[in-house]
Amino acid sequence: MKLLLILTLAVSSFAHAQWVYPVAKKIPQVETRFGTLVEDSYKWMENPSDPDLWDWIDQQKELTSATLDANVLDAFAARVLEIRKIQKEQNEITSAASTAAPGPVTPWDDEDLSSFGRKESRFIKWETTDTGMKSNEAKAESATYKIEVKAVASGDLLRVAIMQKADNKLVDVLMVKFYSFITWADDNSFYYVSDMDERIGGGTPGLFKHTVGEVQSEDKLLFKGKSSSSYLTLHQVGKRFFAEVDGVISSIQLSSGKISNSFAVKGEIVEIVESPEFEATVLTFNFANFGQFEKLRLRDGQRSLFVKEQDFVLATSKKLTDDASLVIGLKDGSHAAGIYSTSTQSMTMLPLNDGTITYASFKDDLLKLTHETFSTPRKVYSYQLSTGKLDVLASQSFPIEVEAEKVIYTATNGQPAAMWLMKKKGLKLTSKTPTILFGYGGFRVAITPSFGIYESMSWMEKGGVYVVVTLPGSLDYGESWYQLARVGGRTHAWDSYALAAKELYRLGYTSAEHCGIMGASNGGTLTAGTLQRHSDVFKAAVPMVGVMDLLNFTLFTAGKYWTDDYGNPFRENDFRAMFPLSPYHNIEKRDYPATMVMTAEFDDRVVPMHSYKYLAKLQEHNTSEAPILLYNKEWGAHGRASGSARESSRYVSAYFTFFAQQLGL
Repeated sequence: MKLLLILTLAVSSFAHAQWVYPVAKKIPQVETRFGTLVEDSYKWMENPSDPDLWDWIDQQKELTSATLDANVLDAFAARVLEIRKIQKEQNEITSAASTAAPGPVTPWDDEDLSSFGRKESRFIKWETTDTGMKSNEAKAESATYKIEVKAVASGDLLRVAIMQKADNKLVDVLMVKFYSFITWADDNSFYYVSDMDERIGGGTPGLFKHTVGEVQSEDKLLFKGKSSSSYLTLHQVGKRFFAEVDGVISSIQLSSGKISNSFAVKGEIVEIVESPEFEATVLTFNFANFGQFEKLRLRDGQRSLFVKEQDFVLATSKKLTDDASLVIGLKDGSHAAGIYSTSTQSMTMLPLNDGTITYASFKDDLLKLTHETFSTPRKVYSYQLSTGKLDVLASQSFPIEVEAEKVIYTATNGQPAAMWLMKKKGLKLTSKTPTILFGYGGFRVAITPSFGIYESMSWMEKGGVYVVVTLPGSLDYGESWYQLARVGGRTHAWDSYALAAKELYRLGYTSAEHCGIMGASNGGTLTAGTLQRHSDVFKAAVPMVGVMDLLNFTLFTAGKYWTDDYGNPFRENDFRAMFPLSPYHNIEKRDYPATMVMTAEFDDRVVPMHSYKYLAKLQEHNTSEAPILLYNKEWGAHGRASGSARESSRYVSAYFTFFAQQLGL
C-alpha cells in the first residue's frame, strides 16, 4: 500500500511524472576540516543498526522491484542460471587439460576484485588471488586435521573450520580477516596471517600460531606490521619463509617471528626462487615507464638488472629453466607474452594476441598456457620451448558467436588508448544500438580480455553491445598512465570515460540516448564521478559497490588501504584535492540520467553506507524525469557472484534489465 501511494503521487503530483522517493530523514551535521565546512546530512546512514535505515531500504527495494520489468528480469535471470551451468561444464574441459590453471584475474571475473582494499590484482597471480600470499587451502592438512575456509556472506571475514580427517568432525573454529594459511608447525598447531582485531573490521596484520582446540584470543602473535595500514605478505620458498612488510623483505623464523637480512624491495615482488640461491624477481618502474625486472639477492641485498624495459608494459615473470623465463605484460588493453633468455638477453614473443594469457604449468620442455579473448572462449595451449611449436590442447565453446573490435580513442592527456567493442556476430551498428560501457580506472588494474559469457549470452544475444574501456589509472600504458589518475588526477579517468563514449558516437556506433556506463568497486566510483561531470553524455548509469564518500572511507573496514590511490582525506593537501571530487559531497540540484545504484548488505570491503548515502542525496537533488533506484543485494558481499546462486543471478540480471529498459533494447 505504501508503494502504491508513492507511485500514485509520482504520477498525480507532477506535470512531468517526476518520481517521489521514500523519504530519508536528514540530520544536519557540519564538520570543519582544515578550515573547510563539510556538510553530511545522511551521516546517520553509516550506522547499520539504525531501524530507520532498514525501513528506508525496504521501501527502496519495493520501488526498484516495481520499476524493473519483472518479465524481462525473470528472463535474464533464467538465462544467467543456464549460463552458469554451461560455464561449469566448459571450465571442466579446460581445467582438465591445463593442469589446474587458475582463471584470469580481472575486475570482472566471477570473484571480481577479490583483493580490493589490500593489494589490487593488477595482473595474474601465479599461486593465489587473495592478498598476494602464497597459500593453498587444499594442502592445509596435518596428519590428524584438515582446514576448510569459507567467507562469511562471501565477504572478507572468514570462518576457518578445523576438522578431524578421519570422520570430518568439527573440532575448532577461527574467525579471521584477510586470512592466509601458512603451514603446520606440527600435527596440532599451524601458522596463519590475519588482521588483528578482525571482528571489529580489521587492524594491524599479524603472523599468529594457533593450537587446535585453544581459544583464538590466546593465539601467539609472532610478528606484526608497523601500522594499521601495513601490508604483510609471507612468501614460502621450499622450507624457507620470507616476510614482506611495507616494502621491506626479510627472512623470518616462523617459530619465533624473528627476522633477519632485511632489504628494501623498491618495487613489487613477482617471484622468489631458491636456485642457485634465494633470489627475488622485482618489478620496478623507478627507471622505466614500462617497467623492468631486477634480481634481488636475499642473502646480501645485491641487485642486478634482469629484464630491461620492453615495448610492452612488464607485469610478471615465471622462471621455467636456468635460461628461460615466461614474461607477461600489457599492450593496448591485452596481454603480451614472451620467453626471455637470460644468456642472450633476448625475448621471443608468443603468437597469442589480443587476449589474456595465464600460466598453467611447465614440465619437460612443455609450457602450458590458457588464453582467451573478448570474442574467443578460453583455450589451453602447449608451447614447446626447444622448437617454438604451439598447439591447442582444449577449448571452450558457447552457443553464441561474438565479434570484437579494438577502437582507439584519445584520452585527456592526448594518449591514444584502446577500448574493446563486443557484439553478436553480424550485428550492424547504428546510432540506436543499445550500448553498455564498462570501466575501472584505478589501482593499476588492467581489465584484460575475457570471454564475458554473462554479457555475450544475456546482453549481446539480444542485440546489445558491450564495451570495455582502457582508462588512466591502470598500467596499460605504463607508470605515467597510472600516476595520471591518482588523488586529484582521478578526473583524467572520469573525463576519458566520457571521451571514449563520444568517440563511439562520432563513429555512429551508438548515441547518448542509447548508451549507458557502469563499473564496480573503484569502477563504481568512476561511474559516479563521470556521471557528476558528464551527466548529459549518457542515458543511464549503474555504479556498483562504489566508494562514494571520499572524505571518510578510511574509517571503515578495508578503506585504510586505499590512500595510495585516493589520497588521505585527513591530510590537508590530499583533502583539498579530494573534496571537489567526492561523488557524494558534490551532488548538486540538476538533471541526472537514469541511475541504479547497486550494493550488497554484507559488503565488508566497500561498506554499503557509501551507496546508501549517495543514493539518498541523488534522489533528493535530481530534477529530471529519470528514475534513481537502489538495488540492495540480500546476503551478498562485494563480488557480483557473492550470495546465493539465485540472488547473484538476479543481481546480474537486474542491471541488464535496467539498461534494457533505459537504452531501448
